[in-house]
Amino acid sequence: MRIFKNVLVLSLFVLLCAPAYAQVLNRINRSVQNAAERAAERAVTKKAEQEVAKAIEKGIEAGEKGVNAAEKGAQAANEKNAEKKTSEPEPYTGPIIPAPKDNTKFPFEHGSYVEEMNALGIEAKHTVYFTRSGEWIALEDKSDIKMFGISISVDKLHIQKGNQHWDLDLVEKTGTYYEGNGPQEDTNAMISAALGGKPEEGMEVIDLGEEVYMGYTCKKIEVKYPVLAMDLVCLSYGSLVMKSDGTVGPLKTTTRITSIDLSAPPASKFEVPAGITID
Repeated sequence: MRIFKNVLVLSLFVLLCAPAYAQVLNRINRSVQNAAERAAERAVTKKAEQEVAKAIEKGIEAGEKGVNAAEKGAQAANEKNAEKKTSEPEPYTGPIIPAPKDNTKFPFEHGSYVEEMNALGIEAKHTVYFTRSGEWIALEDKSDIKMFGISISVDKLHIQKGNQHWDLDLVEKTGTYYEGNGPQEDTNAMISAALGGKPEEGMEVIDLGEEVYMGYTCKKIEVKYPVLAMDLVCLSYGSLVMKSDGTVGPLKTTTRITSIDLSAPPASKFEVPAGITID
């Protein structure tokens, strides 16, 4: 009878307590599950934070590289623009001067101009004084010639009176005298002949019309002369070559006048300075 009673009590306990025990187990199970989910979320979040931090670091590094590249690019562009500004005259905005009627004559009686030259990477700048409509010329070369990034200071003077020439070194105080035409004079003579309609035999002259340069309406031509392997595009105001680009022999050359002053130069510019030994 006692055993039956105990079984009955146990059965009643199971019936009454089992649901509550199951709820407790469910709660424990849910708590464990929630804790596991939160742990997983924290792990994922931490990993994501680490990945984000790495991405930010890479972004910052890439940004720094980009800024450095941009700074270098800007510096290179500024240097290129500065170099271009030194080699190119400022755009002319003044009155336009018509072309002279006679292309074979020097367009001015006297004055001076600054000319810049570049051949095979060698840059030079000089001042040319002239009188008697260019019959007398004094080419003053006081500059730093740049050759492949190296600067060489020069102080020379070339005087030409007709076919008489003096090449003077004002530092060494020495000079050479000769008569005839030099290579540049020959080139200018050929261009003048081409402009005048009397080119050398074998020379081809292509008329490219006119172009305004520094306010002067210049005649534009292309001169091809196979004998000298010459191919030049020239802008000329009268017989004064204002600008030329092309090749003469193996040399790729560029010349351009960057300024003109029509004031009469001193007569001393066309005389050999004292103290120069002439060969």
